[in-house]
Amino acid sequence: MRKLLAIAFALLFSSSLQSQSQAIFLDGRTDDWSQLSPTYIDSQNEGGTYDFIYFSATNDENFLYLKMKVTPFLKLLENNLISVYIDGDNNSSTGFQINGIGAELRFGFGYRNGFNYYTNSTATHSSLKFRSLPTVTDTVFEMAIGRQQIPPAGSGTIRIFFADNSSSGDRMPDNGLTFSYTFDNTPTAPLTPVEINREDTTLLRVMNWNTLEDGLTDPSREQSYRRILQAVRPDIIGFNEVWDATATEIQNKLNSMIPIQNGSWNTIKLDAGNVIASRYPVLQSWIVYSGQRITASLIDVPDRFGKDFLVINCHYKCCGGASNDATRQREADATIAFLLDAKSPGGVITLPQNTPYVIMGDLNLVGERQQLKTLLTGEIINTQLFGNGAKPDWDNTDLEDLISMQSDKRTAYTWRDDPGSYPPSRLDFQIYSNSAVNVEKSFVIQTEIMSQARLNLYGFLQNDTKTASDHFPKVSDISFRKSVNVQNNVSELSFELEQNYPNPFNPSTMLKYHLPINALVSLKIFDVLGREVAELVNAKQNAGRYEISFDANNLSGGIYFYKLQAGESVQIKKMVLMR
Repeated sequence: MRKLLAIAFALLFSSSLQSQSQAIFLDGRTDDWSQLSPTYIDSQNEGGTYDFIYFSATNDENFLYLKMKVTPFLKLLENNLISVYIDGDNNSSTGFQINGIGAELRFGFGYRNGFNYYTNSTATHSSLKFRSLPTVTDTVFEMAIGRQQIPPAGSGTIRIFFADNSSSGDRMPDNGLTFSYTFDNTPTAPLTPVEINREDTTLLRVMNWNTLEDGLTDPSREQSYRRILQAVRPDIIGFNEVWDATATEIQNKLNSMIPIQNGSWNTIKLDAGNVIASRYPVLQSWIVYSGQRITASLIDVPDRFGKDFLVINCHYKCCGGASNDATRQREADATIAFLLDAKSPGGVITLPQNTPYVIMGDLNLVGERQQLKTLLTGEIINTQLFGNGAKPDWDNTDLEDLISMQSDKRTAYTWRDDPGSYPPSRLDFQIYSNSAVNVEKSFVIQTEIMSQARLNLYGFLQNDTKTASDHFPKVSDISFRKSVNVQNNVSELSFELEQNYPNPFNPSTMLKYHLPINALVSLKIFDVLGREVAELVNAKQNAGRYEISFDANNLSGGIYFYKLQAGESVQIKKMVLMR
């Protein structure tokens, strides 16, 4: 019965399909994809090594987007023979003949290259503007291919086919079936660029940046670093790949580039390549894992924050392969063991309850997703070395992987090397204790894709980030959550409404809030004219954390407000629905 249903779906989609164009945020999560995106559902249990489940297609003005699900877990960019074939002119008599289509383009994921049959030339990730996320193993991937890079025109109707070219490999669509997709040229909602200048100086601005082989002290790159740092003006920085420069040399560079009035930058270098820099005093620092590039510093931030701030600056082992995966797993285990020790009295470090912290840096997560899972959930794998794991946040929950959009582009990648064999990837992370930290804003800077007006606004040159490093700076503005006292009245602002995620969104988003005590709760959605468009909650709720999914399928694109009322206290936040 399941196979018959799959074939029925396939036949349904064998004719040309057209989808509403979508403003996809390429971040690897796919929660912004419309459920109405044209989709082929494959017959299951057909593959040898990998079994295709489905794929979907959509587009915007510049890219064809594909979402693919496969089992079991797959490392998309290594160790597989899966390829996508695109019949760019919808003509089975031209191009490479396969499964009833004539493909003008083939791209192999595992080898990260392919062939353009239209021009009889090699197709690389760079020539196709191919991007994919997540970078770690998964079962669902989203990817983008430049529309103008799909021969012959990147418009009209195309046909799409996936094949695992290994022995007994699966095919999608099945033999004898085809999947056609017609580009929708309806313009997507324009991206509102992120303001890079500091809008709220009461927040703490945190930045991490891999400087690519001592870039900060390279005279040929110094001016690019100077322009970017002067625009960002961070409070705390985690630098990676500071191989040869000393902490004092980095301190002198920062004092020159972004001087502190009547003061000096504080810099710490304990391992072989990381520097933690702070405008504020560093109280204490630790090597987290001997012989590896992981350093932690406790920073005495201003009194208005009410707590010190722990920064763990990491540069995990690079690149693919089982040995490097195993090293990264030990590094992730060691990081979590350090945090669990910090949460408990005694040991190497003991922190006051609810001390906010961040794990940041170039984590090089390009292999098994277990390393990321360990950092988020506290599951330690090498228990004989590092002890048993546990939930790492102060409230005994998972940590938050802060996935930041680029300031001027709907993508989350933080590393790009066009001449190399790997497409752009998300390698640079900030992972927060979200019970103690509010992220008010975050972004990644890539000057190469910014408009000239935006470059002029911040004093950038077009190639500043490319000149500085192959990694992009990742920035977040944060505040600290107030310690919750269950004896407090709700009206004392001891409850909290978080920013919805994702934002902008289409068609659904998640609303989260925290109640310190039992309260009568109302959660409503309003349009820009103040009209109520949805009521999500109207009930008495017990103290705790709540997550509410909001589906806006019946609403038009635009700005909306969501209002949380608990007892006599009210909080309102803005969100943007993209259509």
